[in-house]
Formats: sequence, C-alpha cells, structure tokens
Amino acid sequence: MKDFRKLFILLKPYKFKLVCVSLFNIFSIVFSVFSIALLAPFLSLIFNKISPIVNKPEFVFSSEGVITWLQYFISQTIISSGMIQALLLLVLTIFVFFFLDKLFNYLAIWMMAFIRGTVVKTYRNQSYEKLLTLPLSYYSDKKKGDILSRVINDVQDIDVSILQSLQQLLRNPLTIVFYLFTLSFINYKLTVFVLILLPIAGFIINKTQRKLRKASTKLKEKQGIMTSSVEESIYGLRVIKAFHTIDKIYQQFKQLNDDYNKVYIKLFRRRDLSSPLGEFLGIITVICILLYGSMLVLDTTNGFSAELFITYIAMFVQIINPSKTTAESIANLKKGFAAIDRINELMKAKKTITEIPNPVHVTDFTDTIRFQNVSFAYEKNPVIENIHFEIEKGKMIAICGLSGSGKSTLMDLLMRFHDVSSGCIFMDGKDIRTLKISALRKLFGVVTQETILFNDTIYNNIVLGMENVSQKEVIAASKIANAYEFITKLEYGFQTNIGDRGTRLSGGQKQRISIARAVLRNPPIFILDEATSALDTESERAVQTALNNVLKNKTSIIIAHRLSTIMHADNIIVLNAGKIVEQGTHDNLITANGVYKHLCDLQLLNLN
Repeated sequence: MKDFRKLFILLKPYKFKLVCVSLFNIFSIVFSVFSIALLAPFLSLIFNKISPIVNKPEFVFSSEGVITWLQYFISQTIISSGMIQALLLLVLTIFVFFFLDKLFNYLAIWMMAFIRGTVVKTYRNQSYEKLLTLPLSYYSDKKKGDILSRVINDVQDIDVSILQSLQQLLRNPLTIVFYLFTLSFINYKLTVFVLILLPIAGFIINKTQRKLRKASTKLKEKQGIMTSSVEESIYGLRVIKAFHTIDKIYQQFKQLNDDYNKVYIKLFRRRDLSSPLGEFLGIITVICILLYGSMLVLDTTNGFSAELFITYIAMFVQIINPSKTTAESIANLKKGFAAIDRINELMKAKKTITEIPNPVHVTDFTDTIRFQNVSFAYEKNPVIENIHFEIEKGKMIAICGLSGSGKSTLMDLLMRFHDVSSGCIFMDGKDIRTLKISALRKLFGVVTQETILFNDTIYNNIVLGMENVSQKEVIAASKIANAYEFITKLEYGFQTNIGDRGTRLSGGQKQRISIARAVLRNPPIFILDEATSALDTESERAVQTALNNVLKNKTSIIIAHRLSTIMHADNIIVLNAGKIVEQGTHDNLITANGVYKHLCDLQLLNLN
C-alpha cells in the first residue's frame, strides 16, 4: 500500500488529465463492446435466422430482450430495403463503433504521452537540481556511477516500468469489468464459471512475482557499481595504460558484469514468466469455457443460442490479453517501485548547507573577514581545530602547510561548501550563515588547484555564470591571464570546444583559462588555490605579474605549496594537522626558524 501511495504522490499534479484518460478509455471500451455485441445479430442475419417482426416489441433489459429489439429493426430494414441493405447497415454500424473505439483509445494514449513525458522530465530536473545543491561531503561516500545511474537509468525506469504499466492499468481493469458485465448479461451461468477460473489463474501468476522488487533493487545497485567502474576507467585511462593494468581493470569489470548478468537473467526470467504462463492459463480457461458453454447450447432449455455463444467467446477473448498484461504491469510496477525508492533516497538526502529565513543579501566586502575559534570535523574526524585569524580588506593572505593540513578546507568553510562544526566565520561583522549563499559566493573569484573546465567553448568557460559580458571584456581577461595568445592560435579561437574536462588543452592552458574566468568576474576577494601550479616557469612569471596587478586593492587569499609565490604576502598562515602553528610575514617567519623556515629549506629558496 505504501508503494501505491508513492505512485499517488507522483501523479497527483496530473489528476485531471488522468480522469480524462480514464473517460477516454471508458468510451473506447463501450464502443468496443458494442462492436462485438453486434456480432450476434450479424450471425443471425447471415444464417437467415432472423424471423420477420412486424410489431415493435417492448424493450426488456435482458440478452433475449435486446436481441429481439435488434431483430425488429433489422427485420424492418429487410422488409423496406432488402437483405443486402440490412447487411450493409449492420456492417457500417460495426465499422463506426470500431472506429470510435480506436479514436478514443488513441486520445487516451495521446493524453498519457504528455503525462509520461512530463513526469520523467520533472523527475530528472529535480534529481539533477538536487545533485547541484547537495553539499560536497555527500559525494565523498557515494560512487559517481551509482548517482549517474539514479538520475538517468532509474528515472527512465519510472517511465518504462511504472508509467507505461499505469497506462495499461488505467484501461485493462476497465476492459475486464465492462466485458465481464456484458458477458454476465449474455449468460450469467457461464460468467460465474469464468469468475471462478480467472482468480485461480491470477493467483498462480502473482505467485511468481513476489521476489521481483528485491531482485530489481539488487540489479539497480549492481548497475550503479558497473557504471561507476566505467566512469572511473575513462577518467583514469592515462594511468591505466601507463601502469599496464588494462588486463586487471578489464577482469574487474568482467566480474562486475558477470554478477550483474546473473541477477539480470534471474530477474527477467521471473518477470517474463508471466507472459507464457498467462497465455497457457488463458488457453486452459478458453477450453473449459468451450466445454461448459457447448453443454449449455446443447441444452435447449437454457435459451442459449449458438450465435450468442460465438459472441460470448469473441468477447471473452477480448479480456484474455488485458488479464495477462495486467499481471505483467503489476510485475513491472514492482520493478519500478525499486527505481522510485532509489531516486527518493537521493531526493531525501539532507542539504546540510541551508539558508535562514530572510537571509542578508550582501553586494560587497568592505572591512574584515574573521575566523573565530573555527573547528570542523568530517564524520567525527577533526580536520580543522580552533582556527583564529583575520583578513583585512585589500590585504594578501597566504596559507601554506603540508598536504592534508586543512588549507583548502578553510576556503570551503569560508564559501559555505561546508559549515563549521564550532566557532564562527564573520564577514564585515556578520556571521556568514546569516548571508544569502548565492550573494556570498559572488564575492569570490576562485582558481582551484584542480582545474575544472566544461565540455564547451573557451568563451563559455570564461564567462561561466555571468551574463551580458562583452567580447572586449573576455579578451581583456584572457590577456591578463596570459591566455590570449594561445587562444587566438586555435582554429576557432574563443569558440573552440575544449572537449571533456578540457582534454584538448594542455595543463597550463587549462589553468590560464581558469584564471581568466576568475579575473573576468572582478570580485572583491580572490581565492587562488595553487593558481600557477600547472604553468611552466615563463608562463608562471607572466601570470604572476598579471595577477599582482589585478590583486592591487583587492583582498586575496593564496593557498600555496610553492612558497616563492607568497613571499610578499601581508600575512602568511602556516597550518599543520589542522592547526595554526605560525603566522606572520615571510621575513618574520624565517627569523622565527620554525615550520615555515623548514618548508622553505626543503624548497631551496634563497632566504637572503
């Protein structure tokens, strides 16, 4: 019942259209029933069993009464226009009913197509938006392939397994009910016999489907793991080839694929069993009906003619396929509910970074950033402990230390990619947790240690997130980043597509595009996380000179391993194991002969 409640929530916005679909289906089924019901008078006519009825009979709501009434109108047509005209009129009526049946059936499918497309589009948009808004910490524990599988494959399964099945469930049960009612109207004894046989067949089919959902969930999990393996292999292909591990990686994937295939075969064997099993049970049911119905026809006291029995069989055949596909649809629903569960698990993931009601909208940085007793732990593992320092407007602050000391984490906290575990970060005297997140992040221009570019043109990568930017501004930013020269040498210049993750560019070129992107924003605060680490010596010097010009009168935070880039910083903060162990100017720290001096000695800097 909980699963169907989820389905109700999924379809609630489309209840009016679903009502229309149901009405179209009802009209279609009614005309279908009428078109087949006219088979009885048609057979009576061609077998010349219609006796002329001159006086109009009183209408009685029974199979015999309806047939007598129809025979009266047919006999009147025969008397007035002849046998052929009566036959043509009957065939034309059957044709019209058949046409209306298919017309309303198409209208139902046409309306359902909109629902299916919109639901899939909405689900995919919502899940993708959720991916963009979840905190970075969420992705530390998740496999990328599994997340991709949920957004792409599981959403598609909602359409194939649930919405397509729903389309059948909105029609098939109605078809069964209307036809059973008509069959009861024709001969209630034979219909009671049918109603005894059908539940038995349905129970047997349902028995084979009980483990479908569990197997489907397991299949989805293995599909996510396999997708993740492929994604990682493509990303790390250079390393795989360099370390001659192609065979090993292939064997690992082959094992994952074998495990997936075993579950896949088991699942679909069980699901597809419903089709032949349903057909077999349907044949047995028809044989039983033929046997019992023939006995009723032979017993003349029942008033059950051969024409009515043939019509009855023709109608009963119409409910065999709906009965079978209904069982298949229920089986597919169970498979689809597993996909809904996986997507809902993603949608319910907590956004640990949230805004307070009515946050403060900031447009500029005017005074001071202050880290006050800031600590941060990830899953109870301390990363930053009791950090306290200030950054004044217009100053250059450098943060250095060994890898893993917490340098980048400090900047993630400042931009609210994570929230502090304790303490507080103030900007111009305001707790950054009271500020509008989007406005806060617009104050920063970031060049990350790992260059992040997108499969798009150079121009679009530089203007990322900005609107109404002129070509002149883009060119100026690229010149400052020492990127203009190599861009203009490319075949399409700024409109050159750089490929997935910028694979068509060298590491230094990618870094300069990233720097141009930050320069174009012209933010009040620059964060340079190893901004020149991928550049050659000549390019590094040119970019560093340009950055020094750009950073004049700007607040800048430089995270550096290469200490030659921070010697002129106003304040250098030295981190070790998540704690500040030293801070001061370059000269003061050298004189102190501490951790910073040791790092400088390791890099063989000229300290004189």
